[in-house]
Amino acid sequence: MQHFGERLRAARKIKGWSLQDLANQTANSITKQALSKYEAEMMYPSRKILLLLSAALGVKPGYFEGQPVFKLPAFELPRKGNIPSKQIESIREKVKQVLERQLEAESLLNITVRFSNPLKTFPATDESAAASIAAKLLDKWDIGCEPVHNMAGMLETHNIRVIAVDAPVTFDTLSTWLDKVPLIIQHEDRPADVKRYHTLYELGQLLLQVPADADKDSICHTFAAAMLLPGDTLETLLGQRRTTIAMEELICIKEQYGIPVQVIMRHAISKGIIDRKDTTAFFRLLADNRDEAGLGQYTGQEKPVRLDRMIRRLMAEEVIRENHPFRNSVSLVV
Repeated sequence: MQHFGERLRAARKIKGWSLQDLANQTANSITKQALSKYEAEMMYPSRKILLLLSAALGVKPGYFEGQPVFKLPAFELPRKGNIPSKQIESIREKVKQVLERQLEAESLLNITVRFSNPLKTFPATDESAAASIAAKLLDKWDIGCEPVHNMAGMLETHNIRVIAVDAPVTFDTLSTWLDKVPLIIQHEDRPADVKRYHTLYELGQLLLQVPADADKDSICHTFAAAMLLPGDTLETLLGQRRTTIAMEELICIKEQYGIPVQVIMRHAISKGIIDRKDTTAFFRLLADNRDEAGLGQYTGQEKPVRLDRMIRRLMAEEVIRENHPFRNSVSLVV
């Protein structure tokens, strides 16, 4: 079991457990000190201990016999909001598992992923500049002003890695760089419109050239909204000047363009369509409704599809088959 320690550590961190937590899950049949030695590969477990670990971690015994397909480039995820560090580590290990499968599929298909930032020559000095840059990017990618059916899938076509994982309710998205390629991590269970918006916010965090003295958070929020409702789209839908906007209007836009109603209203304020003072009651109503439950639903697909597409291609070319695990469904033919 050459990689036993690494596999044990990954399974534990995915659960968000400390060594003592795992020991507790085995009713202390395995001590914290023994677990530490297993992870450091200073000693290896008996078959009986292996079965106890498998049961506690919810994996098959064969899981520990596997090994990473590739040595991943180093990457770290930033601490964000009030997400505990253990949960960040759990998300990181889940991302690593998917990345290993992606790299394996790319190797089999002789695919090299490279990325060049299309926004590096456009300084995002303020929110107005961010909206203009979003329009430039949509034009460069030949997207136009129509709704994008699957934002994650669209970003993948431009060599941006997007991975969806299950995560705590406090988590929206995270982003980092992996070997000079952008990597955005979505919460797979959040509403599609929320995922789309936060994914584009992270894209702005990675790609926008924001001066040190500018409000990067506001600039990235504006960039994300402008990517989903570009140019004069919102004025076309709502008109140039309003004193009130009906919730039903906002829900219609949400369901068509896949953008939260709260973001639409903030975008309307930023574009001067409505005064902030006229929206106080609206935002008070939604203060405790983070995912906008009961306020329409974007029914378009919103998930990464690149890995599944590569797997289907490998199956069609009979490089892999379904009766061995490869990202839970297929594996290399041996």
